[in-house]
Amino acid sequence: MTNLDLYAKIEPMIGFYEAYENLYQKYLNILKKYPVQKVLDVGCGNGMFLSLLSEKYEAFGIDISSEMVHICRKKGLDIACCYLHEVSGAYDTIVAVADVLNYMPHKDLQKFLEDVYVHLKKGGIFVCDVNTLHGFEDVAAGSMNVDEGDRFLAIDAEFEEDMLHTDIVYFEKRSDDCFVKEEAKIVQYYHSLSDILSLSPMKMIKKFDISLFSTEADKTILVFQK
Repeated sequence: MTNLDLYAKIEPMIGFYEAYENLYQKYLNILKKYPVQKVLDVGCGNGMFLSLLSEKYEAFGIDISSEMVHICRKKGLDIACCYLHEVSGAYDTIVAVADVLNYMPHKDLQKFLEDVYVHLKKGGIFVCDVNTLHGFEDVAAGSMNVDEGDRFLAIDAEFEEDMLHTDIVYFEKRSDDCFVKEEAKIVQYYHSLSDILSLSPMKMIKKFDISLFSTEADKTILVFQK
């Protein structure tokens, strides 16, 4: 099991769904302003946003977590377990929702943005969001414990040197009443707007600061065009 596969298992316990629904609506409002037909959802996770996209567009999703892909396929979504550079074809729009870019170190982010450019049609748009510094320092950093009786989750996240280190410990009761322990470490990276712009072969045409988890802006939505 990969770190992202464990995250797929604990995601329902974290309680982010309502905030993410707000984020998805902001994306849909942006897409309405452009001539979109064919959409690629990169890092589509559990497929909640991909489901919404599929109601309006020809939508395809990719994720590197086999567990997330399994969840999406159970929903009947069109998805593959792969990286962006392995995808064929070109799209009117590519989206990367819920801080997908923050999971990439600087060197990987440049290659990713180049791959986005390759898979966009001329004039196509790329929409993504990244965590602000406040989003990392004051929102994501900290601890969380969730006890559901037969499942227990402990998350501890520390932000330093522009990296968020998150330790996840998860216990699940088996049929013999013994608990199985699983652990994972996840690293996310803060990317300033200037860093992203310096790495992108696309032109940024819109920027929206938004607040999902606090009164200050904890995310920024960026819109690029090829």
